[in-house]
Amino acid sequence: MSWLAILTQVLLPLLLLAWLALFPAAGWLARALQLVSVAAVLAALWLTALWTMPPFWVPYLYGTLFLIIAFRHWMRDGFPGPRPWRASKANSIAIGLVCALGILGGYMSHQAIQGAALPGGEVADIAPPFPPGNYLVGHGGSTEMVNVHLKTLNESVERFRPWRGQSRALDIFRITPLGVHKHGWQPEEPEKYLTFGTPVLAPCQGQVAKVVDVRPDMTVPEMDRSSLPGNYVAIDCGDFFVILAHLQRGSITVSAGEPLQIGDALGKMGNSGNSSEPHLHVHAQQGLPEEAAFGGEPLWLTINGRFLARNDRIHLQ
Repeated sequence: MSWLAILTQVLLPLLLLAWLALFPAAGWLARALQLVSVAAVLAALWLTALWTMPPFWVPYLYGTLFLIIAFRHWMRDGFPGPRPWRASKANSIAIGLVCALGILGGYMSHQAIQGAALPGGEVADIAPPFPPGNYLVGHGGSTEMVNVHLKTLNESVERFRPWRGQSRALDIFRITPLGVHKHGWQPEEPEKYLTFGTPVLAPCQGQVAKVVDVRPDMTVPEMDRSSLPGNYVAIDCGDFFVILAHLQRGSITVSAGEPLQIGDALGKMGNSGNSSEPHLHVHAQQGLPEEAAFGGEPLWLTINGRFLARNDRIHLQ
């Protein structure tokens, strides 16, 4: 877990909850602004942060604590009087600062909620490219707030053009039922992440179009900028191509031209290429340009008819 995650997903929520519990504002307007702004910040973190570590259930804990604190104040103090503002100077300054965070949080939450909806446009529906288990979506959805891949849709940036096809991709982690995805504190060895070594399966019937299997698996959090996708398999599914990337070196068991059925083994999830930690990158595109395999026309992707966004969980039995 990075220090940024510790700050934004642990220290900030606990600090806000402690402030709300120990220093409730006096006056109905001050109390309302305090409650609403804290709720807005917590909601924004819930919807936009990546909950791998801390795991996905932690925002539910924060939400429960918020409700308990608010209910306790109501039962003890009742309505905070007819005067709108009786907060101290220090608490008034804190309310103003948290309100500013709350406004930003409201915008972030709006973008995240929009990102969970499937927009119009062509959609490629595939089968799950992994075996039974529990999985979490890291990047995915239809806004940049929850899916960093979308920035490569900006055609005005020349360096993005060869990567346009991956603009609507999903990044997927394997987790335990309780949301744990690694063993230890920030381990460097990719083998200590549950994702590493998980089988990758053919998500459609078709034919192998291209295979790359020579890039090394990186130690965490190092990334290979010279080969962004790392090892990958591109599949011709008929109406579209699916590309599965960041695979483990030496694990790919198929070759170009080989026919595939849904569920056929392709290789294993790894940490090759531009990957800060082991995960599976999967996207769909039309066309497979010879000079830039990731430069096709991007398609929205669904798995078993489900459109997935950040922090969505997949459970396969």
